[in-house]
Amino acid sequence: MDIVRGVLSALKNNGIAQAYGFANGRDIAIEPGLTEILKYWLKAGYPLGNHSYNHTDLNKVTVQVYISDIEKMDRLLQTLSNVSDLIGRRRVYRYPFLDEGNTLEKRDAVRAYLFKKDYKIAEVTIDYSDWAWNGAYSRCTSQQDQKSLAWLKAHFVDGAERSLRSSKAIAQLLFGRDIAQILLVHDSAYNAIMLDTVLRELHRQGVKFITVDEALADPVYKMNPNFAYKIGLTFLEQVAASRGVDITELADTPYTIDGLNEICSEQPAPK
Repeated sequence: MDIVRGVLSALKNNGIAQAYGFANGRDIAIEPGLTEILKYWLKAGYPLGNHSYNHTDLNKVTVQVYISDIEKMDRLLQTLSNVSDLIGRRRVYRYPFLDEGNTLEKRDAVRAYLFKKDYKIAEVTIDYSDWAWNGAYSRCTSQQDQKSLAWLKAHFVDGAERSLRSSKAIAQLLFGRDIAQILLVHDSAYNAIMLDTVLRELHRQGVKFITVDEALADPVYKMNPNFAYKIGLTFLEQVAASRGVDITELADTPYTIDGLNEICSEQPAPK
């Protein structure tokens, strides 16, 4: 609950009026009391969307299993209708692991289901792998490695800024203009501490925060890249891959997931 309070405080401090919390029920099944976090989010004035009940990877299950998992999460969210009217806006979906299907048949079938049920798809265009930074933070905190913790704090904002610049450059290359970007962050211990700093710095650099609904009104999100892939891709990466556009040089980050996973790791990942 402290983590959620920290993240919500960062959102409110930066004037962000709408940020969807994409919920899954995997941990709630083990610890039902975690439903209080969803209630707290709603009572704070922010909507919840669907992230599938078991945080299911479409690339690893059948379409039938995947859709059943979406429906199971929808039923859980619906039980919160007495908490806030915002639950009526729950039919916004984000794919776990950013995997939208490793075959076009899977991709098309799930999209057809979502649109039939009046879901909007909340694509992601900016992802600075904050979850990997959180993993490093947790390990370093456990080991009381102050030097590494200082390094993480000194570079975290830079990682977010680089991801923003990269996404802007890719959008310009693909569409010839700036687009409404959609930023992915996680409710995590490190974001509870650092998200306020990240958002304030982005705002200082001229970023205007808008709602998810405003972002999805950008015509680019009516586009279906119609591309099957095996490893999670952002919306911009999907579009680039579907067009055969090489965006490697625009990926401006020295902070790789493998590199972050090595920080404070007792067994460094193989080179």
